[in-house]
Formats: sequence, C-alpha cells, structure tokens
Amino acid sequence: MLELVTRSMLERYLESDTISARLDACTHDGDEELTCQRWLRQTPPKRLIYERLYGDLLRGGAPRRVLDVGGGLSALTRELARHHDYTLVELLAHDPPERAERMMAEVGKRFLVRKEWYEYVPDGPYDIVIANDLFPNVDQRLELFLGRYVEGASLIRLSLTYYNDPRFYLARRVDADEILCMMAWNGRMTGSALQPFLGPEHRRRLTSFEQDNPSVYDNGRQVCLVEIAGRSPRS
Repeated sequence: MLELVTRSMLERYLESDTISARLDACTHDGDEELTCQRWLRQTPPKRLIYERLYGDLLRGGAPRRVLDVGGGLSALTRELARHHDYTLVELLAHDPPERAERMMAEVGKRFLVRKEWYEYVPDGPYDIVIANDLFPNVDQRLELFLGRYVEGASLIRLSLTYYNDPRFYLARRVDADEILCMMAWNGRMTGSALQPFLGPEHRRRLTSFEQDNPSVYDNGRQVCLVEIAGRSPRS
C-alpha cells in the first residue's frame, strides 16, 4: 500500500464512518477527555486514517503481536490491548500517566512503555508495527525508524504527514536553552527516506508525493498511507 489520502477517499469513508461507530460502542467514562479521542471525534480525516491502519485489528480475527509507536490513548487503545499482544510505546505528551494506569488496570495488561521510541529495545518479532501521524512532521527520523524495525516485523504501517508549501516551526529544546527553527518535510524529502524500503513498483509512484494535491485538512498538509513488508517471517 502506498496511497495519498484524498477528498474522494474521505467521502467514501464517511458513508459508514466505522471508527466513529466503534468509539460510540466502546467508550468508557472519562475517555472523551483523552486528547487523541477528542481528535478522532473532531477530525474526520483522522478517523479515516485510523480505519486504514488499525481497522482490521479492531474487527476481530486471530490475535496479532502489535507494536504501536506514538499511538496515543483512546477507547480504541483499550480494544487493541484486549484482543492482541499489544505494546504501545508512547511518551504521553497529551494525557496524564494516571489515565494510562487506569486503562491498563481495566484491561489487566501492562501494555504501555513510557519511553522515547529510539530508547526502546524492540522485543520482536512483531506481526505489525504501526506509526500513525508521527513521521516526518513530528519526528524526522523516519529512515532511522524503518531501518530499526524492518528486520523485526512482518509488516510496517505508516501514515506520513508532510507539506509541499514551505512550513516551519519555532521549537524550544528541552535539553538546552535554545530555540530552533524546524522546517517541515516536503513530499520529495519524505519519498527519499522511504525509497530504500520500497519495492520497484512503489518506488515509481513516489513522484506523486511532489504533486500539489487538494488536502483533506484546512492547513494544507498531505498525508500518505504506506505499508512496508518487513523481513520477519512471523505472520
């Protein structure tokens, strides 16, 4: 899979809006306060993307070994942890640790690793590794991430966010008294980082990243959904 999220794709998804329905069915008291759940409720494109990355895992079937990097907390996190051998590597930038503790108590599993992904030692092999809305706009270490996890996974699923119009952020370092100006990646840079991990057919399609496609977001960001075959025989 390598495809841009388009307005027509979003329109088709909203005919059923499966993620909204799942949230209605599995939300517990207090879940609506979780930041990622609010984003899902308020943002139709995020629900579409969640369905494409996690939908089959929410529909049942055989339990899978899943590593979710930076996936945040929502009612759907609880469902994933209940039905799969699920690990969430997450810094909890948006919600207090007590919310994660409460959710793990409800599930009866210690599924959260509160650590930066680069410091986490993968306990593979995994059936699926997922990174949703992390690379490269929030974290520009995309190639480093893929190089680490492609060996220990059967499948890697990503949603990648970039801007083809110049966009930058002023950011304060947490380890020094310094303010940095960070330039968001564009489609060419994103495709270049992906290329070593794709087959010939998908490599030929990377030029579409540089096209100015109508965005499903008001701020103009482009989103691409990618599935990369890992090198682990586990499945």
